[in-house]
Amino acid sequence: MKKIKIAIVGTGGVGGFLGGELADFYANDPEVEIYFISRGEALRRIREQGLQVDTQTRSYTVRPTLATDHAEEIGPVDYLIYCTKAYDVERGIQQVTPCIGPETVVLPFLNGVDSGERITQMLPGTEVWLGCVYVVAFIVEPGHIAEQTNGYRYYFGSPQGDPDRLAQLNDLFVRAGINARNRTDIVRCVWDKFAYISPVATVTSYTDLTYGEVLSTPTLRAQLLALLNEFKAVAAARGKELSSNVVEAVVAQMERIPGDTTTSMQRDFRAGRPTELESLTGYMVREGHRLGISVPTYELMYESLAKRIR
Repeated sequence: MKKIKIAIVGTGGVGGFLGGELADFYANDPEVEIYFISRGEALRRIREQGLQVDTQTRSYTVRPTLATDHAEEIGPVDYLIYCTKAYDVERGIQQVTPCIGPETVVLPFLNGVDSGERITQMLPGTEVWLGCVYVVAFIVEPGHIAEQTNGYRYYFGSPQGDPDRLAQLNDLFVRAGINARNRTDIVRCVWDKFAYISPVATVTSYTDLTYGEVLSTPTLRAQLLALLNEFKAVAAARGKELSSNVVEAVVAQMERIPGDTTTSMQRDFRAGRPTELESLTGYMVREGHRLGISVPTYELMYESLAKRIR
């Protein structure tokens, strides 16, 4: 029987946690091989001592079938799960093209709503699905990931995707005990997720405060709600369906997460690293302008954050 090959691109919080869970469960499976595509110090440590993962319930160290920064060492895979930053899509896809074969499915778990379109433009003829993630997972140090979510979820799907392939990947996740599921309403899921990550990343980066500090400060909580309502207006103008209670759901999700939590974009600003500002905040400003929708709170925070980069 032909082995199923799954490559995880990126071993940060999202990819490191998912890849770690997959590699741990399928470590001795004769039918499934898990590969990591990483780089730098993280790759060196994974090669030398494995990937260390701390979850809410356990800690473990795992070694994939192969960890590499040269995709040609892996060759074509069945599933390429892409977990880098949104600003890195074009460069990253170019680097992993040796993993793309005629039967490869690309599944991006990226922030933002346009990643699938960008990848499809680069890989015409390749099946590209949609994905979104609710997980608090971060790099403790290179090669060491911690997950601190109260109820993580990985959702994926494709309105035009091969039903058999969608079912196969869903089964692989279920067997491994991973909360990742194929959703027939994946477009709505992606926009619901964007309704969470865009306003929350924007307000926490703008204030450089934690979830708990934003929620407990009346003026900041009001700004968060303003962002959410502006988001709803833009989504409606785009013809994108959101869950009817999306504003309440975003606030409730924030309240379930530990109060000292920060966002990935916020941490990138703190560290002086490249950020996803254009994908998460600038995108909403540009779409608001294009569609004639007023987004004053987004504009205020975007301009302030953009000045930190210039």
